Amino acid sequence: MNKKLFKSLLVVAVIMAFVFAGFQAQALDTEIGETEIMLNGQREHVRTQETNLGNLITDIIREYTGADIVVYNGGGIRDSASLGPITLGDAMEILAFENNVVTLEMTGMQIVAMLEHGVSSYPEVSGKFLQVSGLRFYFDPAEPAGSRVKDVRVHGERLRYRESYSVATNDFLAAGGDDYTMLEEAAQIDEHEMIDTDMFIEYIQNNSPLFPMVEGRIVVIK
Repeated sequence: MNKKLFKSLLVVAVIMAFVFAGFQAQALDTEIGETEIMLNGQREHVRTQETNLGNLITDIIREYTGADIVVYNGGGIRDSASLGPITLGDAMEILAFENNVVTLEMTGMQIVAMLEHGVSSYPEVSGKFLQVSGLRFYFDPAEPAGSRVKDVRVHGERLRYRESYSVATNDFLAAGGDDYTMLEEAAQIDEHEMIDTDMFIEYIQNNSPLFPMVEGRIVVIK
């Protein structure tokens, strides 16, 4: 290849790269829905308390998977969304890791151990703090770590230690991320085709305007 032809091809490649980047940026600005309330994904909130965005994400995964319970680490929620239009870029920033979703079979005892681990660093800001769907639990931060969870309800009924439940989560936690060894040890029922980010985007497209609320799923005993 002569130098003149090489330079010409290089110029074309650079121009195409800029064009592609422009199209990509334009696509990220595409509005996919709207919210009538600020979706709270602030780092200090999703890692210490229930938030409306945490509820929305876990509810979406539960609707898609049909699991009894969904848990999602606060550290996996990376941004908030302001009142008004939601763009594709907003959604991809919120669930930036594009995790696979898996469903596990867990006993009530394993679920309690999981919840204990999630609140073990409270009130410190910790990525392992769980956002949840399908359950409500109470915990006392005055108690030592490992003995804080006092009551767990699944769909309004008291959790049974020896009963098995389906628990959906992202593949990071299912693999024992954030030291969730009880999730790693649980039997896997299913790995779903759609990643969590795509579930989120599809739900926003089909269900806007959004108005998720904090519902008292995670209650701190004072």
